[in-house]
Amino acid sequence: MNTAVRFLGTDLVNRSVLASGILGVTVSSLRRACREGAGLVTSKSVGPMPRKGHHGPVVFDWGGGLINAVGLSNPGIDEFVSQVEKQQPLGFPLAVSIFGGNEQDFSDLAAKLERIDFSFLEINISCPNVRDEYGLPFSFSPEVTAAVTERVKRSSSKPIIVKLSPNTPNIVRVAAAAVEAGADALCIMNTVGPGMVIDVHTARPVLGNDSGGMSGTAVLPLTVRCVYDLYGKTQVPIIGTGGISTWRDAVQVMMAGATLYGVGSAVYTRGIGVFREIERGIEQYVKKNRFPSAAHIVGLSHKTMRVSFYTGANGGTKRNEAASPRIAGRHNWNVLPLARISQAQGSGVKTLFFEMPEEAPLPAPGQFYMLWIPGVDQKPFSVSWLEGRTVSFSFLKRGPFSTRLFDLKPKDPVGLLGPLGRGFLHRTEDPYGGEYSRYLLVGGGIGVAPLLFAAKELAVFGRDICIVAGGKEVGSVAWIEPFCKKAGATVYYCTEDGSLGKKGMITDHLPELVSRLAPDFALLCGPELFLARAIEILQDKGVGGEAGLERMMKCGIGLCGSCAVDPTGDRVCIEGPVFGFEEIAGIDEFGKYKRDEGGSIERL
Repeated sequence: MNTAVRFLGTDLVNRSVLASGILGVTVSSLRRACREGAGLVTSKSVGPMPRKGHHGPVVFDWGGGLINAVGLSNPGIDEFVSQVEKQQPLGFPLAVSIFGGNEQDFSDLAAKLERIDFSFLEINISCPNVRDEYGLPFSFSPEVTAAVTERVKRSSSKPIIVKLSPNTPNIVRVAAAAVEAGADALCIMNTVGPGMVIDVHTARPVLGNDSGGMSGTAVLPLTVRCVYDLYGKTQVPIIGTGGISTWRDAVQVMMAGATLYGVGSAVYTRGIGVFREIERGIEQYVKKNRFPSAAHIVGLSHKTMRVSFYTGANGGTKRNEAASPRIAGRHNWNVLPLARISQAQGSGVKTLFFEMPEEAPLPAPGQFYMLWIPGVDQKPFSVSWLEGRTVSFSFLKRGPFSTRLFDLKPKDPVGLLGPLGRGFLHRTEDPYGGEYSRYLLVGGGIGVAPLLFAAKELAVFGRDICIVAGGKEVGSVAWIEPFCKKAGATVYYCTEDGSLGKKGMITDHLPELVSRLAPDFALLCGPELFLARAIEILQDKGVGGEAGLERMMKCGIGLCGSCAVDPTGDRVCIEGPVFGFEEIAGIDEFGKYKRDEGGSIERL
């Protein structure tokens, strides 16, 4: 069945839309969503200036959906335009979302976007999680909505989509004002709220911003009602967004009157392949009920007719189906008292130990957790050791968050979201099987931490393990000795000042070590420039392997898009953090640049 649709003059392969705020930090992540089946993708909202957003946690799964306060993080309009210019022509339909603090901001943003080619311009006047900074959303007022829309319409040559809030006292009046001022389409709706979730173990709000917008399954009825109320009141198409994760949800929203349907939180609960899953279900539903096309569904609930029974789609996504095994539908969240702390004498590295509950899943080497200090922030940390149900994290004091971790005392509460991501030796069903017998584990700085856990697991299966650990001086590497003894691994040290082991950088001595040790496979962690050189050396010697990448992670569950890499769009928190050498070869930014909290590029 042909699922294509023409929307405001642009041909789309289907009616699905990646909602703004999900992924969308980079062109690569947007392109990735299109490859995974999205008909149209929307960028994260872009503002006049770079903005890093709120501190973590920025997204939380509260059971009935998600609550988020990412805080409109973005690189600013100038850098956004520059990044998109470098990748044109895009080759896929893109809606660019913009936000501003006043009417002039919106007009200026629209004008600056005229330099690049894209399909639609979305005006975000309805974000509920920055209202303390910007006041009430503009979409609460028909007059302000009209003024913003009119200004943008004069400044842009693109079709205009106005994104409205479900919290608006009279959404029909606001929508009518937007259309009269020139809106070509309406997006219903933005997240609901703001709401709040309080952790009962600490009596503190979970989100770093305290409150945030709510999305996911629980808001679907509100989306359906808003679309239903607006259908026929204005003569422009509607994009229905909010709570859609199955074909049933999409069909409901289309029956209420939506031409397109948006998907957001379901990228987390069902995985990035959710677009194809939903489209398959809609196709089956259309065929089963002998509709001429999916267009027949749009507005069906408004049409005068005898009530009919419509057969469900066999094999379509069901609400109670288990989520994709690739991406768990509910990542495990625990708030636990810190069990104990260790710090080797003369070392700047501390290790925190937590006793995981019996029902909590245990991590694999290379996986990570998002650690939350209530009222402070949330950051990703790799697991450095697992003993029974005791999980530990080793770290240096490098920034405000790790400094606060350093000050924790036993019994202090810490939130653990995880285990997350893809760990070492993920490519085979039997990761510790007989494919390789000699492993070389190479870690620069604190990057050696997750390799210790890997060494322990490899030792259990009788593998021959050598660890090469590098640091500035003896205190930065000596802390690993007790772990290495437990794992039965041979250790070679390199320190820049020569205070322990060989003097110099690891990469100065790696060619000779590889030749002498003759490993079958290598596992790497550490600073990215070090990884790039180490991979080059290993591949020159004919040794394959895997490496752990580090990127900005604001959510850790594959939604915010901050950690997506160019040009693949792979999310380091989902498709990584561990990548094979051949996968890394396809990441153009590797060894060259990263992005900060707002998505601005930082050269390495």
